[in-house]
Amino acid sequence: MRTVRARSRDRRRADMLAVNLIVMLQASEGRTKELHDSLRTLREASLLEPGCLDYRIAQGRRSPHRFFLLERWADAQALSRHERTQHFLDGVARVQACCDCVDVQPILWLLE
Repeated sequence: MRTVRARSRDRRRADMLAVNLIVMLQASEGRTKELHDSLRTLREASLLEPGCLDYRIAQGRRSPHRFFLLERWADAQALSRHERTQHFLDGVARVQACCDCVDVQPILWLLE
């Protein structure tokens, strides 16, 4: 049986390898619903990938044309595989067609 300390060490190691992204997207005028639908489709397919640990979509309360993605991938290889999938390539094309701005920020969590 593994000790609590060993499990904690394994989790820290996994957290160090994980890739976390926050993506901010701003829908073009009149294309908020189209962007929302495209993001949902992309999320559903991405969550089926083995390396996808989390994929969340948020919408701004004061700016409903603004969306935020929180993506968590097991490691850089999982993200790289994701970026080569057909659903990602198709999804990016759909998203870019209805966005004024897309800002992808790799992040490091300071506290969890």
